Amino acid sequence: MKKLQQLCLAAAFTLGLTTATFAGEIATGGRTEPPPPPSAQASATTSGEISTAQDDADYENQLIEDISVALLRTLLSAF
Repeated sequence: MKKLQQLCLAAAFTLGLTTATFAGEIATGGRTEPPPPPSAQASATTSGEISTAQDDADYENQLIEDISVALLRTLLSAF
């Protein structure tokens, strides 16, 4: 029973530390570069791809897979 408590505590601690990783970029108040000026060739109509529902489903599946692998690696590195 003591091993299970230690495992749960280690998992909670690891997940607590990794939330900052999944939070994204956090500004530190330093000098940031200004965004580039818009190009002269940009117009209201641009050519590009239109995503379909199949593309969105593939993206979601890939995202879930990437998060699962990252979480598994993080948990395994704790041991």
